[in-house]
Amino acid sequence: ALPFMNLICIISDTMRRDHLGCYGAKSMQTPNLDRLAAQSVVFDRAYCGSFPTLPCRAEMFTGKFIFPYLQWSALPPKEVTVAEILNDHGYHCAMVTDNLHLCRERYDYARGFHTRIRVRGQWYDNYQPADAPFTWPCSQDKLAHCDNGRMQQYLRNTEIRRGEEDFFAPRVVREAIHWLERNHDRSPFYLYVDLFDPHEPWDPPQRYLDLYSTPGDQVERIIDPVPGPASRYSEKNIRDINALYSGELTLVDTWLGRLLDAVEALGRQDDTAVLFLSDHGMFLGERGLLGKMGGRGQGLVGWPTFWELAHVPYMIRLPGVAPARSRAFVHPGDVAPTLLSLAGLPIPAQMTAADLTPVVRGEVDSVRDMAISSWSLRDWSVHRPSVLRTDEWAFVYWRVGVKPQLFHLPSDPGEEHDVFTENVSVARELHRRYVAFLRDNGVTSQNYWPRSKMWVFGSTSEESHYIPRNA
Repeated sequence: ALPFMNLICIISDTMRRDHLGCYGAKSMQTPNLDRLAAQSVVFDRAYCGSFPTLPCRAEMFTGKFIFPYLQWSALPPKEVTVAEILNDHGYHCAMVTDNLHLCRERYDYARGFHTRIRVRGQWYDNYQPADAPFTWPCSQDKLAHCDNGRMQQYLRNTEIRRGEEDFFAPRVVREAIHWLERNHDRSPFYLYVDLFDPHEPWDPPQRYLDLYSTPGDQVERIIDPVPGPASRYSEKNIRDINALYSGELTLVDTWLGRLLDAVEALGRQDDTAVLFLSDHGMFLGERGLLGKMGGRGQGLVGWPTFWELAHVPYMIRLPGVAPARSRAFVHPGDVAPTLLSLAGLPIPAQMTAADLTPVVRGEVDSVRDMAISSWSLRDWSVHRPSVLRTDEWAFVYWRVGVKPQLFHLPSDPGEEHDVFTENVSVARELHRRYVAFLRDNGVTSQNYWPRSKMWVFGSTSEESHYIPRNA
């Protein structure tokens, strides 16, 4: 065993698993992440846990499932982060990111990091003054697709771009490489790289867009489509949106390749563990949806975390460990205990997520028998669904009074055909496991009681009332 292990954790926001070659994508160009996967233990059943962006970071940093008790909010002072623990044990810790939410000082997610490098200007960061001029990169009328002040701020922020290196993913990676060049010999180190791309807005350099568009076809730069029903856009619009997203993803892949090359060039490949994952995906027209959530006008805020949102890329390259594929159920929250284990440090009892090093080293096949993906709960809100997955089932649950959904994964891997009515007893058992999970993970009383019972849909008609049954 090495006397220490350097640690690099890379997360790319909103990167869909099915858009990577290493996960079966046929038309995508992701050679660098495919190369990393070929050197790693790749998890085929990785699912988001606490959803979406900021709750995921809270889960990653604390090593515990926070959706039962914490909203999208500041990280409470009582929470202990993996960076703080590594810091206390001699690790030099650095965060490099352009993630606007993560950078809010009052949220305090950067505690424990000696170095905090923020790349400014992403999304609606007030980087450029509100009266700064901007021009639309294609046709002016497309600003109508971004009918909000946030996109106008983004356009101001990006007006100064002159070449590919001025885009956000390249800027983040260049900062990470510069930090490594200056500090890699101050071992041991922990480098956390958080890229907001390929989160919208999607405006990749033209050469990346050309990879996914028909030659001579004018792609409308709908860089920040309105979330909700995909029907507000034409089929051509949806193709253009997908091309923009794919181009942004390949831009990320290209520059992550440079970061991996830098680790090797600095001679750190043999004593540095590399973890790569995403927090979640998004709908790109599937199920007639765009984005991660709808508005209250549709009677829904948080859509269920179906596989397009929940199934994420996740891989760990560990020196001396042969590449492999794993079918273990894993979550982003497993990052914290895994990093501590790789550092040879004890894992605090409050870190209830799983240490993945036994799986990576081939000592065990699994660390849990189910995966749970969920919006942060909000007492009686109907808009906060959770999804529990086992080998056989995906169970979607909101709260009492709302009909659950159930999908049989072996026959319906796309989670499209609800079989709840025919399998109420199965749903009741899955609900029991869900409630037990909440009790074990610090759920607040106002979040627990609306979810502690299973209500069964009546059988006489689709308009039947819900019949309460004990879990």
